[in-house]
Amino acid sequence: MPIFPLLPISVLIACTQGFVLVGFVLFLFLLATCRGQSVGTYIGAGCLALIIFWHDEPPVISGGEDVLFSIESRRDNGRSVRLYGETSGANGVLVGRDVALGRPGETCLVTFEPDAFAPLRNVGGFDEMAWATGAGLSFKGRQVTVHACRPTAGVDGAMLRFKERQLARIEATYRADVALYMEALLFGEGRLLDEETSFSYRVTGLLHLLVISGSHIAMLVLAFKWLLVPFPFHRETKMILIVLIVTAFGWLTGFSPPVARAVLVADMVLILSLFGYSVRDPMRLLSWCGAGLLALQPYLLFNLGFQLTVGMTLFLIVTRALWTNVLSLAIYAQWVGLILLWHVQPVISIAAPFYNVIVAILFSWVMIPLGFLAYLVPLYEPLLHPVLDGLHGTFTLHNQVKPWLPLHELTVWGSFLLAIGLWIGLLFLERRQLIGWGVALLTLSAVALASELKEEGRVTFLDVGQGDAIVVETHGLTGLIDVGGVYHDPSEKKRSTFDPGADVVAPYLWKRGEREIDFLLLTHADHDHIGGLDGLLDLIQVKEVWLAAEAADMEKRGELLSKLARKNVPVRFVRAGDRPYPWFWIVSPSERKADENANSVSAYLTVGGMTYLLTGDLPEAGEAALPTVDVDVFKLGHHGSDTSSSEALVNRIDPEWVVASVGRNNRYGHPHPDVLARLVGRRVLRTDEDGMIVCERDACRGIMETKVSR
Repeated sequence: MPIFPLLPISVLIACTQGFVLVGFVLFLFLLATCRGQSVGTYIGAGCLALIIFWHDEPPVISGGEDVLFSIESRRDNGRSVRLYGETSGANGVLVGRDVALGRPGETCLVTFEPDAFAPLRNVGGFDEMAWATGAGLSFKGRQVTVHACRPTAGVDGAMLRFKERQLARIEATYRADVALYMEALLFGEGRLLDEETSFSYRVTGLLHLLVISGSHIAMLVLAFKWLLVPFPFHRETKMILIVLIVTAFGWLTGFSPPVARAVLVADMVLILSLFGYSVRDPMRLLSWCGAGLLALQPYLLFNLGFQLTVGMTLFLIVTRALWTNVLSLAIYAQWVGLILLWHVQPVISIAAPFYNVIVAILFSWVMIPLGFLAYLVPLYEPLLHPVLDGLHGTFTLHNQVKPWLPLHELTVWGSFLLAIGLWIGLLFLERRQLIGWGVALLTLSAVALASELKEEGRVTFLDVGQGDAIVVETHGLTGLIDVGGVYHDPSEKKRSTFDPGADVVAPYLWKRGEREIDFLLLTHADHDHIGGLDGLLDLIQVKEVWLAAEAADMEKRGELLSKLARKNVPVRFVRAGDRPYPWFWIVSPSERKADENANSVSAYLTVGGMTYLLTGDLPEAGEAALPTVDVDVFKLGHHGSDTSSSEALVNRIDPEWVVASVGRNNRYGHPHPDVLARLVGRRVLRTDEDGMIVCERDACRGIMETKVSR
């Protein structure tokens, strides 16, 4: 089996890194493919695997003192800055604000406080720890101060400074969107990518087009073969020139996993042709190249870009007899892409295959040539304007229609069932048996049905930082109580901002298989409870919004009602005594109060056999008027402020579980020590330490197995 060379080293890396289950599955593939291999193949694969043991562990970077940090990349987002680079043989990232010094290609004297990469805090969210592992980053620092900088010695430093000068020229010369695509397609740089554009490319499966990939390298090889035709050089000389040009281009763009794979394969094909060898088995060549890259950088096994570039290329080689046109190719590519992307992507568009065909052609034959032309002669930039305006217009229309399919959260066995079922379907199709489509559809239906059937009533307290966002699922209904909110300084122009509605709540709902929710209760109008409303409404259909019948700030109330009217969302006003559902009892407010927090909607819920009390930001005076009900779960009022969650209330309701929805290192010191003292003997879970908290089956648990420090 031609894939064999890639497997021994993959098994070894997975096992040595503690991914035993992954290693076991890969080992089964290894056993299935090892028969019939030549002695040279065994020796070569074994030698590559042994290189793993020659890699030194990166040193521990403690921070707190001056260190020399060689900067390879810089990301500015408003006043926030991220510096990627290396110190003492360890690669890492430094995060700071108002950092004026420090550019790629410079080595700077820096101080920083050590920080940990955050594990997955919400289902459907960003797993910083997994990303760092796949990127080969071993440390993170915050509160960065840069004291002095000098040019980094060597050709690498000179190349980075050259690249930075070109990027700065592009950003100063061209329209913002033109500069974004020019940097991405010509230099493999995505620092201008904004959140809206990124989402459009992710949901349509096009994000791979915004990085240098195999198709770019293939076009580069073909272009230089054509350009060198008139020159009176020997064929061998031309091949060597192309190898050097392609390798230099990969070096300039940073040798991301797709670039490294494509450059290595192209170089090997060209070099072998110099000696009269033609590649008759591209799968074996790809396997050897992939194994070689893993030997040099073992962390690539956990890099999604590497997995996609190798996995997708292998798939295209195996199924080349299946696809007869570009649309069928895109459909099959999307098919196998589901296997790799399901666990990291919460939603996919049914229009993705069509977008992949149209936009791939647009990029390859229009945008890359025009972008290169405009880079050389800026006067040609206007040629790109109608192209980009039209492309962005289709994205706007697409996002309004929302032809999206949520990718439900899967168990480990569900993931295996998905991968095996889809692959079997492909095998049938390879033999020209249309039953393959039936197998694929049956697999997807079975996975979705199994995910739905195993669901029980549950309440989820999402980690949205210093705010509230609570998802309620019971009796076939899905509702949301508050939607979080993070303050952003309007004077700080950010390319990407964190929106809890769009970045936390919507992805979680998609991972629960939902495209719409039955109700959204906004307990009161403070920003940390409604700030994510716009982001949520842009992505999720809301059948009805519930608001307190009473409000202290009528100006805020008017703004909120106007926003909901523009979104055509029905509004329902609730007060103490209302029961929107038999299991949902609203117990405040009963009359208008002068303070917004005092008008918080409070409610008792009975979901999945557990009783909850949720009080928003209700202060102690309002708590005294709440009826007494024994509860299993109590969410601390006002995020654990000492003005709420009185000892009298806690004793009256006698909760077994207490949940604090608080932000990590929040400036208010929530939850207050006095409040925590009242809870001694009860089970306390906090979103800042435990991440997302799920309550079901008579128990509550945080998503993070090990608490993170504050």
